[in-house]
Amino acid sequence: MFTRTSHKVTAALTATLLALALSACGGGTEADTTTAAEGEALVNAVEEEAQAKGAFDTAVVTPDKNSFTVTSPAKFTPGKFAAGQLPGQINQRFNITVSNGSAADLDLATLIIKGTTTAGACVDIFDGDAKMDGAPQTPLAAGASISFAWGISCPGAPGDELTVVLTNNAVNVVEATGKLA
Repeated sequence: MFTRTSHKVTAALTATLLALALSACGGGTEADTTTAAEGEALVNAVEEEAQAKGAFDTAVVTPDKNSFTVTSPAKFTPGKFAAGQLPGQINQRFNITVSNGSAADLDLATLIIKGTTTAGACVDIFDGDAKMDGAPQTPLAAGASISFAWGISCPGAPGDELTVVLTNNAVNVVEATGKLA
């Protein structure tokens, strides 16, 4: 049977072992540091051109025969539990329709939507009440289509240029342009 003293000894040994194990965490060498050029490349990543470009409300078809349509944005008021909207910015909502014209499933789980205006970058708004939950997580079967809503909070004023780039699997697939609502 254990005594109070043996519990204290066990606890002290456990704490000592954890301290030793954690003290090794993060102990890199100088050779592991990032060079100035590498840091510059990380911060100023080169934006590659999108595979296909078009305007809002127009189907933009990629070389692999997938079609993406981004509707013209409309102003909206995010719900009580929404996240991402920034004070002083314009909240925009649009729909994205994807039609898989290729012969393979299309995985949209890594889809990133980036909006920019002449005043700067937009941020995503996630609003479950407005059915803006992010990209579909289930692969889109060949020949199938899906539509989903997206929201962004953008700097600027109504009528300013807006560019929306859809990036999937780290490839800029579609660029759609138009104006803020």
